[in-house]
Amino acid sequence: MQRNKLVVFWIVLLFAALVARIAVAFYWDNKVRSEADSAAVMTDGSEANSDRAAFFFGDSDSYWNLGRALAFHRPYEFDPERHWQIFRTPGYPAVLAPLFWIFGENPPTLAARIQGALFGTLNVALVGLLAASLFAFPNTKGRWRWIPPLSGVFVAFDPTLVFQSVLILSEESFLTFSLLQNLCAINLAKKLGILPYPVRDMRVFAKKPPILEWTQPIPTAWLDLFLPAIALGVTTAATVYLRPSWYYFLPFAAVIAADFRIWTGNAHELEDFYYTRKAIFFSWRKLAVAAVVTLSVALFALNPWIERNKRLTDQFIPTSLQMGASLYDGLNPNATGASDMRFVDEFRQAELNSPSGPTNVHFEVRLDRRMRNAALDWVKSNPGKAIELAFVKVYRLWAPLPRERAFSKPVLQTALAVSFIPVFLLGIAGGVRSFRRRGAAWTLLVPALYITCLHSIFVSSIRYRTPVWYGFSILAAYWILSTVDQWREKRIN
Repeated sequence: MQRNKLVVFWIVLLFAALVARIAVAFYWDNKVRSEADSAAVMTDGSEANSDRAAFFFGDSDSYWNLGRALAFHRPYEFDPERHWQIFRTPGYPAVLAPLFWIFGENPPTLAARIQGALFGTLNVALVGLLAASLFAFPNTKGRWRWIPPLSGVFVAFDPTLVFQSVLILSEESFLTFSLLQNLCAINLAKKLGILPYPVRDMRVFAKKPPILEWTQPIPTAWLDLFLPAIALGVTTAATVYLRPSWYYFLPFAAVIAADFRIWTGNAHELEDFYYTRKAIFFSWRKLAVAAVVTLSVALFALNPWIERNKRLTDQFIPTSLQMGASLYDGLNPNATGASDMRFVDEFRQAELNSPSGPTNVHFEVRLDRRMRNAALDWVKSNPGKAIELAFVKVYRLWAPLPRERAFSKPVLQTALAVSFIPVFLLGIAGGVRSFRRRGAAWTLLVPALYITCLHSIFVSSIRYRTPVWYGFSILAAYWILSTVDQWREKRIN
């Protein structure tokens, strides 16, 4: 695909992706608001209740109120009765805050949905960049050039991704920064010699080793490591602000990538030199320096929130006090794998009546510990049931037919299943093929492993699998085009 045609293709694709998302935003906003208005009339006619129901998801109301608080420099808390101060990290409220600057106290919910549509369209472009960083190496010819465009098509019109982008939830903006984090991590891993640059079929390189004319290798400057490490630290902090459960993802992924480098040895270093003319050799010292810089920058970016929590509670709280509630939501006598947070008020009342610790400890800290301990006590008493629940949650996470009320219509469920199953299976096949050929694209499956482990403990839903869907789409495109190349080779031979 020629460069000019490629530019036109991406402009058309991104415009189509944006139009599709905005159309769904208008449809969904009208549908939810009309249902909310009807429900309010049938009950007490309260306009406030109507506005709250117009969000559809309960989490949206808390994000909305916190976004208003940030915009107008009010105390960062939501729920006038409970005064939750540390239950939500400020990432998504900060994304919503500009809407309050523009529209005032009560922005239209449609504005937030269109904002999400813009994030969703940006994510389509980032998928193309991520695919290019993995496959568009120098001298790329033939069908390999189609991997980024095909990946973009998969995500531009995926029903789950399109619908999710118009919800007033943190998912879509989180996906933007998780994609940026992935781009930064892969870039840094290449420069550290952990992952190969070309990410091509190693068999081809083995059959036709290049005849290298000796040139002095270009040394890797420390600045080439510092800048990507700083960028990775910033994007990591942003993902944690938006989704606290992502706090441990980077160390999790780093351990897996380091194990891969130990397994492959220096198999790709000659090929890296062939394509880059740079001296890219793995060094534990460089890895340690990059890790320290990344971690320092991430903690520095998170420090305002940590310090604020320290002032409120006299405790080190790097993310939020949602762990106890989330853990009990997934592990309790009535747990089904789905979320049902009605128990929070019961625990809150119990903590008010009978404090579980010294009353000079912040109430939210005591409440969080109370729910966390209740969940752990239940697991100790019911280990078999907890293991059974883990399998149920994994199924809910990867089920082709979702059980959520928002996707209850048969036509919608069929569309989701048809779009999910092929990309899911081809994505896994592409990851396996990349791993066997010692490429780096298989690392796109690491988020899938992380969220599977995470949501086998906490509650599970298809909305939690979307962070990995971009990687699956790239791997599916890779498998399709590499298979076409294999068939072509067999026909020629």
